[in-house]
Amino acid sequence: MISTDASGQGSCEYGKTRDHVLELDTVLIGGKHLHSRALAPDEEQAERQQEGILGRVHTTAAEIIDQQRELIAAKFPPLNRCLTGYDLAHLRDGEGQLNLNSLLCGSEGSLGFLNEAVLNVLPIPKHSTLVNVRYTSFMDALRDAKTLKDASARPTSIETVDDTVLQLAMEDFVWDSVAEFFPATANTAIRGINLIEFNDDDERALAARVKAFTDHLSQDATVERLGFTPGRGARADSKVYAMRKRSVGLLGNVQGEKRPIPFVEDTAVPPEHLADFIAEFRAALDARGLSYGMFGHVDAGVLHVRPAIDMKDPEQEKLIRAVSDEVAALTQKYGGLLWGEHGKGVRSEYAPRFFGELYPSLQRVKAAFDPFNQLNPGKIATPSESGELIAKDSDPDLLTIDGVPMRGQLDRTIDERAWQAYDAAVYCNGNGACYNYDLDDPMCPSWKATRDRRHSPKGRASLIREWLRLQSQAGIDVVEESRKKKAEGGWGFIKSFPLRVANTLSRKQHHDYSHEVYDAMAGCLACKSCAGQCPIKVNVPQFRSQFLEVYHGRYLRPIRDYVIGGTEFMLPTLAKAAPLYNAVIGQRWVEQLMRRTLGMSDSPALSQASVKKQLNAWGVAEATPLSLALLTEQQRANSVILVQDAFTTHFEAKLVMDVVELLSRLNLRVFVMPFSANGKPLQVQGFLGAFERTAAKQAERLRTLARFEIPLVGIDPAMTLTYRQEYVKALGNEAVPEVLMLQEWLATRINTLAPSQLTLTDPGFKLLSHCTEKTNAPGSPKAWQQVFAAFGLELELMATGCCGMSGTYGHETRNTATSKTIYAQSWQPQVEAEENAGKLLATGYSCRSQVKRYSAKGLLHPLQALLNSLKH
Repeated sequence: MISTDASGQGSCEYGKTRDHVLELDTVLIGGKHLHSRALAPDEEQAERQQEGILGRVHTTAAEIIDQQRELIAAKFPPLNRCLTGYDLAHLRDGEGQLNLNSLLCGSEGSLGFLNEAVLNVLPIPKHSTLVNVRYTSFMDALRDAKTLKDASARPTSIETVDDTVLQLAMEDFVWDSVAEFFPATANTAIRGINLIEFNDDDERALAARVKAFTDHLSQDATVERLGFTPGRGARADSKVYAMRKRSVGLLGNVQGEKRPIPFVEDTAVPPEHLADFIAEFRAALDARGLSYGMFGHVDAGVLHVRPAIDMKDPEQEKLIRAVSDEVAALTQKYGGLLWGEHGKGVRSEYAPRFFGELYPSLQRVKAAFDPFNQLNPGKIATPSESGELIAKDSDPDLLTIDGVPMRGQLDRTIDERAWQAYDAAVYCNGNGACYNYDLDDPMCPSWKATRDRRHSPKGRASLIREWLRLQSQAGIDVVEESRKKKAEGGWGFIKSFPLRVANTLSRKQHHDYSHEVYDAMAGCLACKSCAGQCPIKVNVPQFRSQFLEVYHGRYLRPIRDYVIGGTEFMLPTLAKAAPLYNAVIGQRWVEQLMRRTLGMSDSPALSQASVKKQLNAWGVAEATPLSLALLTEQQRANSVILVQDAFTTHFEAKLVMDVVELLSRLNLRVFVMPFSANGKPLQVQGFLGAFERTAAKQAERLRTLARFEIPLVGIDPAMTLTYRQEYVKALGNEAVPEVLMLQEWLATRINTLAPSQLTLTDPGFKLLSHCTEKTNAPGSPKAWQQVFAAFGLELELMATGCCGMSGTYGHETRNTATSKTIYAQSWQPQVEAEENAGKLLATGYSCRSQVKRYSAKGLLHPLQALLNSLKH
């Protein structure tokens, strides 16, 4: 932030980074340390008299501001964002003290290496209100900026969102959380919004300011407003801003190859000229047939604009130059800047025309700090000791926007078929939403535990993109490799075995970038939080399994992969000897042997009870075409088919029986589909051919039962979601019938669930949702609340990250340390908190398993808690 003198929302109130940097310690060329701060006259004189670089930089800065003050005042536009990098206008403060921080803030590493900073920290105001104003057009929202900004109530910030971004929000699940703040108007669509924030430590003073502001809005008729809705408190603010943030991210998830590119995205002009400037800006983009979205800080005159361009197309790449030139001229026309927020970078090529005859002064600054142009060369200015004030339009030694390598130039070397096949990775735009430090948010557990960017969705997507490029460069068709692997039978596996052995044994002798990619993929939990939370829908588990399929077509798999992939097929046999199996794996020497040979740790014990035998004893029928065909239409309407999964059936048989018992108590007729493999472990480990064959068989069974129009419902959320995600990806939407999670189905029967006149004791349950469930089916936790409310019970939704188990990830010995770290970050404190004792419920099998493993506690499934409440 210091290097770009960054600023954002609220800059009109709080200023830029430079305004809060008190002191800097910077390492200069040659190793000298520059300690910069506001200098009193005697301190300045002492610094200027030093020998070498320290004296030179102080003398140069003082001469420039003292000799060119009037020219600087004339050239630097009177903007909140001012002319950063290098900021000559603020070399002396209001008291006339020299402060080199104005040069270093925004210097982008071109003057020295920032080592330490002393910052001014402001307290966060105690109270806030967000007034959400609606308009019939985005241009009206922009034209309203000056009226809103000049209001006597003094807003802290004014943010705007255009119709394109707004429409994305309205079509997304996030709109449900903010719809109350943007009520629809009959026959008139909302095409633009302004978000006006007020803050104060005094709640009464804040209320008075907001009332004065809203009274002013009610009386003012300078533009047409559809209305306004105040949102009071941090919770309301955070909902609206979360909507804005997510909808802006959704811009990058458009369909097709044209993607929003941030190359003219932080222009700044005086707010009173913003509407006219944007009108011409939009006309320039429209004339080229470009789509775009706009949002930003209207109080500062800054809008973020991201035209959609396919950078793999050389002709479209040329638009970067054409659009940049036109927008640069446009910002100058309106007395603004091309770079109002994110620094110059390669856009420094436009610096000479913005600074004009002051540009040589920037060159003098560069020469004083870095005479040989060693630090980030080509950015901001090139070194020159000439002081001639001659206006320049260009500097040939600066980098140019189309003279540096662009990612699209590399991306276009990737085979188009491979590009499309790995669409879950290649469209990552680097937005960094996965660099999430909130331990109680699911995104992204491996990044949070390791702080290694290779183990983030952004890092893994970048690795895959480079891997695809290298494969194409080497003439390797990864799509064909995948096809061959999927079609490979037993004989094909045997035939390729010697080659895979040879490749594996010679790994250290031949460099293969694939190994680096493999190491990064190995750390992925396959929790799919990225797929649900990334605005671009980067889906690491998907391209991880694709990569593993190709990688293990060349190199041997560890035995562990076969054990995990075959789990669902082995469990029915092992369950027949559950007591013996449990006795064996309970032996310490067996555990150590499994760690060393299989790479598996802490294998869970099988349930002693048999679901099939217990169902037979209770007279619960299997879901077969014959049993379902005997039902009347009314009986079918009151029936449900439970789709078994390997983990709850074989490790939590009591849970399955409790679910059957509860549903039966609610006068629902339960049928249980005979157990068959779902295939998810195969998919996670990259056995994609085997997964597709397993999925095809299971989908056929499901279709046979779905014909009777009885709801199909799964118990474990992760296994159930496989039917609507991986199955659809592999087989197509038409081939897979709908399988609901328990709460989704129960929520459709809310009005008939609970017996009338039922009164239950409310223990105050708290829900810990499975991370795949709450990120990929975001409404599902609230569905649980609805179900509990039908029985008169409260259910608090707890904010948690990932538990660290995620299927079998936590049982892989290579992952146990990371798994434990992830559990300790979010789940463990809540599970072991005394106030939560006996109240926590968990929806995921893997979550309950992890809690039992590391906290020695047994958490109930929500339906088990309901059953217990009904019983007592």
